[in-house]
Amino acid sequence: MPPDASATNITALRPMDILRAIDAAIEEHGNWLTRWHRALVCELPPERDVIAENSADLTAFGRWHDQHRRDPLLAQIAFQDLWQEYSALHDAARSVARLATTRPVSAQDYDGVVAKSDAFLTRARRIRDAFRKAVSDLDPLTGLSNRTTMNAELAAEYERAVRTDTPCCIALADIDHFKKVNDTYGHGIGDQVLAATAGRFLSQLRPYDLIYRYGGEEFLLCLPNADPKTAAVVLGRLRMALFERAIPLEDNTDLSVSASFGFAQIIGSAPLKEIIAQADQALYQAKQAGRNCVIGFTKDVTHDA
Repeated sequence: MPPDASATNITALRPMDILRAIDAAIEEHGNWLTRWHRALVCELPPERDVIAENSADLTAFGRWHDQHRRDPLLAQIAFQDLWQEYSALHDAARSVARLATTRPVSAQDYDGVVAKSDAFLTRARRIRDAFRKAVSDLDPLTGLSNRTTMNAELAAEYERAVRTDTPCCIALADIDHFKKVNDTYGHGIGDQVLAATAGRFLSQLRPYDLIYRYGGEEFLLCLPNADPKTAAVVLGRLRMALFERAIPLEDNTDLSVSASFGFAQIIGSAPLKEIIAQADQALYQAKQAGRNCVIGFTKDVTHDA
């Protein structure tokens, strides 16, 4: 059996990992079911892995599930039900395969296995379709939502802030001298810096804050319930999280990186595009001020941290 996931250094699952595992499980199940049918129809001895007591655990999907069973994604009810259906299918198939060596298989027994197979495949395909949508909405490099998701979520937050007259700020963050990183170290290192930066930012945001990959080395953030003072504090934490600790690279070297931030508050009936443009103007001011700083845009006052 594979080692316990709690005792090994296993990376947390991402939506793409789930999608690949489910796709592989569906393909594997088709091959497994063909072998099971062949034994019954041709009256051959069933293969050992089909009639083993732990037949579900012996499959590639079973080993993958055991390796990652403590991952939060697999703790969801949908995955628990999927594994129960998979195990029940293998239990029923094993029982019928064993009986087939001594007597004809009844229609009821056969139909029971087929029904369990259909139940597993139906749930697996539903999960696969859900994660396909999730993956299509994510930037594959950083794991952050892309512009398609951003547009819908920003519109909802903008409408809520205007309707309830609660503070909300939009911010833009840009990695300083990122072109120099790519030119000096190559795009592979640049990709590592982007992914690490997204992780640093995520670790410092409040639970209800939103962050998106806006394009290139730029990120857009939505900070609900944040006036300019609160936004400056939140973004200041992000700035320090990136600047104070160098990014460890895959070649065991470290690279120091900083970012500049500009933000603007949603005020009155100003269109969302105008708020983003104001945040962009504040970001430009941050870069003009020497980078690695936070500047907020208002009509007559700027805030920095």
